[in-house]
Amino acid sequence: MHIISASRRTDIPAFYTPWLLERLRAGHVEVPNPFNPHQVRRVDLRPQAVAGIVFWSKDPRPLLPHVADLDRRGYPSLFHITLTALPAPLEPRVPPPEEILAAVEELADKIGPQRLIWRFDPIVLSSLTPEERIVSAFASLAEALQGKVRHCAISFARYYRQVQARLRRAPAVEVFDPDRHDAAEALKRLGPLAAALAREGARRALEVVSCAEPLDLSPFGVGPAACIDAALLGELFGVELPRRKDAGQRLACRCSASIDIGIYGTCRHGCLYCYARGDSALTRGLHHDPRATRLVTNAAPREVENPG
Repeated sequence: MHIISASRRTDIPAFYTPWLLERLRAGHVEVPNPFNPHQVRRVDLRPQAVAGIVFWSKDPRPLLPHVADLDRRGYPSLFHITLTALPAPLEPRVPPPEEILAAVEELADKIGPQRLIWRFDPIVLSSLTPEERIVSAFASLAEALQGKVRHCAISFARYYRQVQARLRRAPAVEVFDPDRHDAAEALKRLGPLAAALAREGARRALEVVSCAEPLDLSPFGVGPAACIDAALLGELFGVELPRRKDAGQRLACRCSASIDIGIYGTCRHGCLYCYARGDSALTRGLHHDPRATRLVTNAAPREVENPG
């Protein structure tokens, strides 16, 4: 049995729920290799082959009416919900936080907080979002999410080459890039911010953990965690899963092996910081058919440097 990730590469619940449901009914999906779209993998999606599905989304609302049915059909799920309350220049097409908070409340009622993880991720320290604004936004969201989630995953934004080019076209935004400093200097700036978030989380019985974060935040009360954790999923879903690390992820990532069924460059949120966005994604001839075996056709080779 395998774990399905849906998806680190794009927001399937927000934009492609009908396609996902059709692929689950069909029992299989085709996934092009991110580096070479001519290499295509056929993935078994029959319930007996799938240990569970890990969803990643900034807007799970289109999938909410189907969650109970997925459980009944043998597709238990865990949700990572990204909610950052970043200003519109950084997340131009992400729904308002109050709409997603309502969706999280509904989702918690359906599946319980143990199957929900809040992602305050990535943290963008910038001229638009100084430390005090980040802590204030986190505290407000944590208050609203108290009792609905038990964990919050954080990491600091990394500015890969294509993101740096995008930022240069947005001169009003100046960011703090940890990779332009040595670890000690970066921690001097970011460690106290991580500690402040951990304190705000602890006040609300919410554990703050780090996701694929190269900086060691444990002295600041934020330990590393696996977003796809075979031990946790085995406990939640009642199956025994191999606990090997996913070799396709970043070095600091602790996730267990999974199969991601998304395709890069297909998300429509348009986030300025996103390494997976692909700036020509909406204009390069990609075609989505909810009945097709793969998410899109005419997919260009991967444009990002960060595996996942």
